[in-house]
Amino acid sequence: MGLNARSKTELSELHDDSNIADVFHFKRIKKITNKKIIWRLPCSKSHFIRWLFISAQTSKKTKIIFTSKIGKDVLSCANVLEKLGVKIKKNKNYWEIIGCEKGKFNMNPGVLDCGNSATTLRFLTFLLVRNGINAKVIGDESLSKRNFSQLIKILEKGGVIVKHENNKGFLPFSVQGKFNLNLIDVSVKKTSQLLSGLIITMPSINGENKLLISGKMVSKPYFELTLQICKETGAIININDDIIELNSWVPKINNSVIIFGEASLVIFPILFCKLHDIDVLVENWSQIDENLGFELLGNYLPHFGLKWNIDENKIMVNNVGNDSFVSLDITNNIDLITPLSILMSLSGGGSLKGISHAKNKESNRIETTIELFEKFGLKLNLSEELVISKSNLSIPEKTIYAYGDHRLQMSALILLSFTGGTSESNPWYENSDPEFVERLQSYGVSIY
Repeated sequence: MGLNARSKTELSELHDDSNIADVFHFKRIKKITNKKIIWRLPCSKSHFIRWLFISAQTSKKTKIIFTSKIGKDVLSCANVLEKLGVKIKKNKNYWEIIGCEKGKFNMNPGVLDCGNSATTLRFLTFLLVRNGINAKVIGDESLSKRNFSQLIKILEKGGVIVKHENNKGFLPFSVQGKFNLNLIDVSVKKTSQLLSGLIITMPSINGENKLLISGKMVSKPYFELTLQICKETGAIININDDIIELNSWVPKINNSVIIFGEASLVIFPILFCKLHDIDVLVENWSQIDENLGFELLGNYLPHFGLKWNIDENKIMVNNVGNDSFVSLDITNNIDLITPLSILMSLSGGGSLKGISHAKNKESNRIETTIELFEKFGLKLNLSEELVISKSNLSIPEKTIYAYGDHRLQMSALILLSFTGGTSESNPWYENSDPEFVERLQSYGVSIY
């Protein structure tokens, strides 16, 4: 089924074709002439942001080495930490960070702009209140539409005063006072980032916390990444059923930190390979166990008529034909929902389970994915899961909108590289992949 009447009205209110001045125009390409293209993944913002917050809480110098471009979300994270007194020397291929000891942060930094990064916002807010820092927290247009009521509920239970300028639960808001709660009930049904934020800011306090986990955890690999980084820097964390016990620690980072590619974005070169029937060499893939579960995509590629071969930090993706219907649960990898749905539709069809928390992303990604399908003539039904039918693409008659959602936008731009058409040109994609449009153009896609 399509969007219900209420949802369609809400989406239509977000844009009006007559008010859009700048759009991307795509000219339809029948065939990419390159025999093989190279697609380099940008830096993993999940890893980078977590390491920045750990580095910010120790006065010892930390060196973070990166092997590809940095997205705006990482830059937003660095900017707010710098306003708190963290020193970050930015070089071309590495950053050097000198953080603050307990009690040495800037206690009145004023306004802190998290840009589009919800991870930065959640982690930052816990860092502020654990240190008793008074500040106003803001974000861009997209982040300001997201509901952070769960976060605020925890803050207020811990004695923090939260002042809202608009609707409660939404940005901008100000925090005042020190968080004072040792036993904390944390729901993980919508996001695991609240749990990660509480853990990763423990170096800023003296004492211990007991975290009570409620609900079935979503995006579990990201929580496990937080645990891995904290334990690597000296944290002792005890997990017993749904209870986490941990003490404060002084982070010790003995070696340089290396940030590889954003594993969740590997779905886009895969989709490009399928759509244009061209071999794609993906660079900056990490062989170490830090791909957040996205390496499992390789097991399902035969259902899409594709295969990949991994060689060190590279993946060769090929189109081999013979696709089939497949059912997948993406509870732990919800960022796949839009491009993976498209990939299924262009292959043998399929179904996606574990999608409910996609409503809590940059857009309501269930609704916006359905709208995107309708515009390109693709077919799916929604009940407890998405059921995707094998479909043929059609040229969209209207401009495609991203609703501030970089993954939705990148999915749409790849489709437009094949069909032609127009999209809004606000560069939401730069939040994770600043070279995305430039990369498409280098492959011969006409964008003007």
